[in-house]
Amino acid sequence: MVDIKDFNLFFEEFFESLYRFTLKYTEDEAVSRDITQETFIKLYEKRSDFEVEEKAKSFAYTTAKNKSLDYLKHKKVEEKYSKYLDPETEEASFVNEVTYQETIRIVRQAVEQLPPQCRAVILHNLSGKGNQEIADLMGISINTVKTQKKIAYKILREILGSKHFAVFMALIISR
Repeated sequence: MVDIKDFNLFFEEFFESLYRFTLKYTEDEAVSRDITQETFIKLYEKRSDFEVEEKAKSFAYTTAKNKSLDYLKHKKVEEKYSKYLDPETEEASFVNEVTYQETIRIVRQAVEQLPPQCRAVILHNLSGKGNQEIADLMGISINTVKTQKKIAYKILREILGSKHFAVFMALIISR
């Protein structure tokens, strides 16, 4: 298909079917038209590689499919991160994340001040383990776990104050 006439004939014969083919993937007419045009540009650049129409056709459909899939992947990533593109949402998200991370830092510092056994019980609790599981892991009775949690809560309430302690309890409940 080195001859320009052959390429033009190929273009006229296959443009519409390649366009419809990509439209099945993208469901967007403008995007499909662009992908089809890009496919023919690539085919034109490599036209000397295709002596037989079947090879050119195979290349065109494969290229169109790959470009369509690339578009869909990009679209998926764009949708995932679009919430960060809106300035108001971005600012709110930023503030929420900073607040959350700062709260976690404060809670971690407070937990580090607990006596060793209380700290171990609370850390297990924060990781989502129940009383019986903590007792089994630490080799202590379930009553000891409950007592250590009670002691830890009292100390943490004093260290954190009522606002941060409420956040700490929300962390435990959400696990």
